[in-house]
Amino acid sequence: MSGIVSKINHQRDWLSTQQWIAPLCFGFSCFLTAAAVVLLFVRGFDGMDNNCVFTIGADVFCMAVCTMLCFSAILNPKGHNADTYVFVTLLTTNAFSLFIDEACWLVQGIPALYILNRILNVLFFVMGMVLIYLFWKYICRALKLNDKPMQIADLFVTIMLYPSLLLSMLNLVYPVFFSVGEDGIYRRAAQWDVSHVYMSITLTVVIIAIAFSKASAKERFVSISFITIPLFNQVLTGGIFGLSTQYAAMTVSIVLIYGVLFAEREKALASTEMELGVATNIQANMLPNTFPFMPERKEFDLYASMDPAKEVGGDFYDFFMVDENRLALVIADVSGKGIPAALFMMASKILIKNCIMTGKSPGEVLKTINNQICENNQQEMFVTVWLGILDLSDGTLTTANAGHEYPIIKTAGGDFELHKSKHSFVVGGIKGISYRETQTTLEPGTKIFVYTDGVPEAEDRSQSQYGYNRFLATLNKNKDAAPQQLLEAVSADVQRFVQDQPQFDDLTMLCIHYRGKEI
Repeated sequence: MSGIVSKINHQRDWLSTQQWIAPLCFGFSCFLTAAAVVLLFVRGFDGMDNNCVFTIGADVFCMAVCTMLCFSAILNPKGHNADTYVFVTLLTTNAFSLFIDEACWLVQGIPALYILNRILNVLFFVMGMVLIYLFWKYICRALKLNDKPMQIADLFVTIMLYPSLLLSMLNLVYPVFFSVGEDGIYRRAAQWDVSHVYMSITLTVVIIAIAFSKASAKERFVSISFITIPLFNQVLTGGIFGLSTQYAAMTVSIVLIYGVLFAEREKALASTEMELGVATNIQANMLPNTFPFMPERKEFDLYASMDPAKEVGGDFYDFFMVDENRLALVIADVSGKGIPAALFMMASKILIKNCIMTGKSPGEVLKTINNQICENNQQEMFVTVWLGILDLSDGTLTTANAGHEYPIIKTAGGDFELHKSKHSFVVGGIKGISYRETQTTLEPGTKIFVYTDGVPEAEDRSQSQYGYNRFLATLNKNKDAAPQQLLEAVSADVQRFVQDQPQFDDLTMLCIHYRGKEI
């Protein structure tokens, strides 16, 4: 059962992630409205009673409303999200149902079009069931009905849809719900009431779901209007033949849902954006960003940058003087993205700096913070770290690498090359492990470029990666540039490569140029 439920939920998620749905729905709604007006002009109102004329007018008007709502839903770029895609699909299905309803009345009583009349009425019943199903899907998203009982209810509603659709399509060859004779007249069949079974079952499930949801009273009231307004419409029309205005009534409900639920969502989105803006500023201010760093020290020049894929990121860099002669350099990449990664990043940065200031070596620092993080890491997050401590007096660089990217080093007079050495395990993975240290003496003129995997793994439209060959070529093309210009050159080249593709991962880089005591 759980596997089937998971598959159904995956199908729902597929619908909510297709970015082409919103513009396609708007274009289709425009086409339906224009086609409805053209059909009405060609057919005219000759031979129609007043009830049919009123219904057709309501259908055309409501199609125009659906088109405007589709346009409004996609006009705001911030509105392009999962709820919008499901909503515009619901909206366009309603517009198509209105179009089918209009077409049914336009061919009513025309003997030469009795087969077309039959097909249109089958579509009328089919679209009614699809519309109810999509409404259920939208309510599930809008009211966040995603617990286990609702997943089972979703499975039940989905399974019931298929036999109901087949029963509707059976009317093409056998009069189950209705008949259309060679005189072109639509007539209800003896089993017409059966056509309401799926609607009644689904709406009952909807009512129960809304009653037990944790949504606000306003959101529940607006959602239930999709049921109450069409029922009120049925009472007003009294089932009079020719007044099939239930889809028009559903349009009124959809307008109400759009006006309230979308307004609530925009309000929540604005609040979230404000909070993310504050979080972005806090994170940016936690990273050292005053350049040049210690301009009075002529032994080195360095520059660093961090460009998060989201408002806040999981990458970080750090640099600071441990004492008068030793400079600490850190670059790290936290697993995951967004707020959780940012929180873990801030905690890791503080732990690393505090531990370095106690005088421990890079390997000892990573061992200590690894044990601290592993003690209470229920989310099982980890961080890759490259940590170096450079003695400015003699160029001695002591490093430790906890599963991070290989540094790229350029010696005086040489080219940038990938400096491969055996990694130790990530920080936060296994408690009690030790971290390997390496020590080397830098010659004056040496440049060290460290980065996170967002740089070499940046992807273009064809999902090809930026890669190390292109990365090294860019560095060597600008090998004599200062650290700041070097980072800017790499960043610009990555942007040219990915073009308009959305940034998938944080881009973080740090470069130091060691000049030595001779300067």
